[in-house]
Amino acid sequence: MKKIIFILTASTLLLNVSCEKKLNRALKSSDKGYVLKIAEEYEQKKKYPQAISLYEYANKLVVGTDDAPEIAYRNAQLNYLDGNYRLAAHQFKTFLSTYPQDKRAEEAAYMSAFCYYKDSPDYNLDQSNTKNALKELQSYINRYPNSDKIVECNRMMDELTHKLEKKAFENAVTLYKITEYKGSIVAFNNVLDEFPDTNLREEIQIYLLRAKTELAVNSVHRLKNDRLNDAVLSYTNFVKNFPQSEYVNEAQRLKNRLENAREDFDSKEKNIEESKNKKDSDKERKKII
Repeated sequence: MKKIIFILTASTLLLNVSCEKKLNRALKSSDKGYVLKIAEEYEQKKKYPQAISLYEYANKLVVGTDDAPEIAYRNAQLNYLDGNYRLAAHQFKTFLSTYPQDKRAEEAAYMSAFCYYKDSPDYNLDQSNTKNALKELQSYINRYPNSDKIVECNRMMDELTHKLEKKAFENAVTLYKITEYKGSIVAFNNVLDEFPDTNLREEIQIYLLRAKTELAVNSVHRLKNDRLNDAVLSYTNFVKNFPQSEYVNEAQRLKNRLENAREDFDSKEKNIEESKNKKDSDKERKKII
């Protein structure tokens, strides 16, 4: 058994050495035909990194010839197949700008946008690539409004937009959880402004009520009145928009807190007014004396 494993291992090593030699020989050759032949062999075997190396080398051998567009396009395709989406997107985009009259120009435009879409990360990561993907997909739609890929482009854009929406929502929730209530209120309102068709509206509005309640109840006296009014308005909007919500009972409890805070505020206002009247009265008495 050990002998068989040794033979197989030795055979694999010899094969790898042979492939490596073939690759190096092709990369040193000035024979365009030979280079492309070896590149195609690697491509057919799905050894994409080796094929990409050879097509990149072949680019230098076909500059200014009729073969240049084909090599450039294949290179982009292979990088896509190898999962190098950002590089492939750039190469497809470069192909489009370099060969706008080529029969593959529209496909290159779509593949560029699609590669940006594939490079979009999970919603909890930086979303710069997601924004780039949306921009490229919209650019494709604008350039080819009659394309049969429009429906698919719109589907991808909806998916990417939802990802941005979820990222913005989670950022707002994080601010709320660390008791940055003013910041969270701004952030939640921004989600509503940027994504008016959001499916998260109910959750956003209950979070707004929570944040506004905490902010109002814990405010200094001079800011409390306006913040209490704002929080109560938030409660009114919530129960009006979502009367059957699972959060209705919670909303009612928050309203009770606001009412208690209002009573406390009114009581303090009354004491302040009485104290002020007493002081004014004392001043008048002193004037008379």
